[in-house]
Amino acid sequence: MYTHSIFFLVLLLCCTSLVFSSRDDENTLLKIKKQLGNPYSLRWWVKGFDYCNASENVATEYSYITCTSTGRVKSLVLHNLDVTKPFPDGICGLTELEYTEVSQIPGLYGPIPSCVTKLSNLVLLGIMKTSLSGPVPDFSGHTKPTNLTGINLSGNQLSGTIPPSLFTLPKLDSLDLSSNSLRGTIPPGILPTKNPSLVLANNSLSGELPKSYGSVDFWLIDVGGNRLSGNASFLFGKQKTAVNIVLANNDFEFDLSYVEFSNNIYGFDLSHNKIYGKVPDSFATAAGLYYPNLSFNRLCGELPKGGNMGRFSPKLDPTVGSKVIPLFVKCAQDHIASLWVPSAVVL
Repeated sequence: MYTHSIFFLVLLLCCTSLVFSSRDDENTLLKIKKQLGNPYSLRWWVKGFDYCNASENVATEYSYITCTSTGRVKSLVLHNLDVTKPFPDGICGLTELEYTEVSQIPGLYGPIPSCVTKLSNLVLLGIMKTSLSGPVPDFSGHTKPTNLTGINLSGNQLSGTIPPSLFTLPKLDSLDLSSNSLRGTIPPGILPTKNPSLVLANNSLSGELPKSYGSVDFWLIDVGGNRLSGNASFLFGKQKTAVNIVLANNDFEFDLSYVEFSNNIYGFDLSHNKIYGKVPDSFATAAGLYYPNLSFNRLCGELPKGGNMGRFSPKLDPTVGSKVIPLFVKCAQDHIASLWVPSAVVL
């Protein structure tokens, strides 16, 4: 009898804890709704609503919630809400949150609250296409999410510099800070995984790429549309497994003649820089290459023959009117008309 009493007492305490934990998350969701101005699209969020099954009961066009086996909020998606409010810091009260995406809410303004860096269970953080401003969150605290694998803060109005602490997250595999107003140089740290994705395009970043990037085989690196300069040839190499490299619309300046393209590279865009020299023979022999762009640079010399060259069709260069590219341009000339894939192709 005593043993059974202990068992039921433990069971009661367990279930009571579960109810209180779930109730805490319910109150937190209602707080988030209030902070957003009680939008009509979240009208289903009321006291006692079954948020763990919300994906089945409400229109998921605006929100999506999943739960852990104990009824705690595991993922929260807020999308396309018609609100004009600051970012709801109530999200930081969802202490078991692993995945959150807040996207396509142009009326969302103000800074990203620093408390998001203390969500210790966070795996994926996405805040995209809003009017949020201020700095990129700094993850240098002791309670940073050590399981965080992906951060996407693209398409906002974030400013300032890139926090070096981002590169100390031990499992971060994908970082996208594109289409903001970031400035300064790129920190020297590297993402720790084998084939990471780094997208910093369309900001106002300056200086040179960190030399440490020469030891990284990126699945994707996109730093196009900045004010970067210097030599970026170390991103390439015969033995490297980098797949997609985008350096377009910068001030990079190096001799392409000595660059070796590996068989692993699938596409690159080096257009609109100050790259000079000849197109190397490895361009024609890189077996995996399908989407290159070398236009609007200072290349010269004879183009490689055979191999991949049959894949690529010449494209008209507006700088030379309607002329099709010549097969040979003397190296005394500092510009070669553009070659390459149709403009509809996006890397």
